[in-house]
Amino acid sequence: MTRYYTYNPTTKSLTVAPRVIVEDGRTLILGTAADYARYLGAYPLAPAAPAPEPPEGRVAVPDGYALQDGAWVRSYRYEDAPAPTIADFDAAMEDHLRAECEARGYTTREPDAYLNSEVPRWASDARDWVRHRDKTMMYALEIMNAVEAGEREPPTLAEFRAGLPAIQWSVAANALDA
Repeated sequence: MTRYYTYNPTTKSLTVAPRVIVEDGRTLILGTAADYARYLGAYPLAPAAPAPEPPEGRVAVPDGYALQDGAWVRSYRYEDAPAPTIADFDAAMEDHLRAECEARGYTTREPDAYLNSEVPRWASDARDWVRHRDKTMMYALEIMNAVEAGEREPPTLAEFRAGLPAIQWSVAANALDA
């Protein structure tokens, strides 16, 4: 069954067009689907698509629907992104650290859990991790303190992420000598 929708420009929403049912390619009420669309502005809803990637510093905001190729397609407009909060920067830092753990194969606990391990590579990873986590935290705190002191403008999240340090592991990932 295909549902047909009409667009309400006031609410920027679609509503199911009444009295149209299409089954097996034929309209059961009100003539053909094409006739109904032409007279009443009802068209099927296009499959959902992800929101477009906005330019830096902007966000994509749903803005109703547009008719494209005989179907309603979700339309978007760009607005200035709200200024990032401390929580946004914290989340970016945590995402960075989590990604580095996972890239090394640590998924359920951080490498520092192996600080006293008898496996040399794991003990080395733990020392490298503690050093790296400290470096990452110091980077974030330096920026936050400089912003609060009025010494610099807050960075964008992209600038902040670009400045996060990358970890340097001392031992190759495939070294597992006991």
